[in-house]
Amino acid sequence: MAKKVFIGVGHGGADNGAVANGLKEDNLNLAIALACRDELIRHGVKVGMSRTKDEADTLADEIKECNAFGPDYAIEIHNNAGGGDGVEIYHHYGGGKGKTLAQNILNEIVAIGQNSRGLKIKKNNQGKDWYGWIRQTSAPACLIECAFVDNKKDITIIDTAAEQKKMGIAIAKGVLKTLGIKWVAENTYTLTATASKLTKAKADVLAKELKAKGFTVTMK
Repeated sequence: MAKKVFIGVGHGGADNGAVANGLKEDNLNLAIALACRDELIRHGVKVGMSRTKDEADTLADEIKECNAFGPDYAIEIHNNAGGGDGVEIYHHYGGGKGKTLAQNILNEIVAIGQNSRGLKIKKNNQGKDWYGWIRQTSAPACLIECAFVDNKKDITIIDTAAEQKKMGIAIAKGVLKTLGIKWVAENTYTLTATASKLTKAKADVLAKELKAKGFTVTMK
């Protein structure tokens, strides 16, 4: 039977989350989550998501969808604000499988060059988990804060489509390790393209677009 993972995508619709440096958290969360989803599916994991486009999605709805899906593990993807630096991941205060999941994901994110703020817990005044995502989901869960949107240096690790994909894949690799599924690199190919009669300005625009998508560009 295929393993199942649910991905909660923070914010959306009129709720942009953190906004700074020309970036909106809800868009970043979605791009990273979609890349994570695709990588998990490529490895045979069945994936549910709280949203796959920019739309309003309350936490209560996310939790309801997650529990109805019945996943083995649940992750919630966010980005941070407040002037800090690095990734931090919250898990259940009692540790367990959610903490193992969080540690595996943290290791993979650090491996792509992000600084670590470590694993964290946060309790409410009743001594339970502060985050409803961790407290109310039926599966072991964690909440990932990938980077600080309002830190110009920190955000450089996810400010392009290629980097957002890389972050999503790193998260997926941590999930796969927790599931006991070996990560296998995707086959890659070299694409060579030529174009004639381009002005320098148009060539620069095209090169910038290709670089943003992860291609290496050489102009002659």
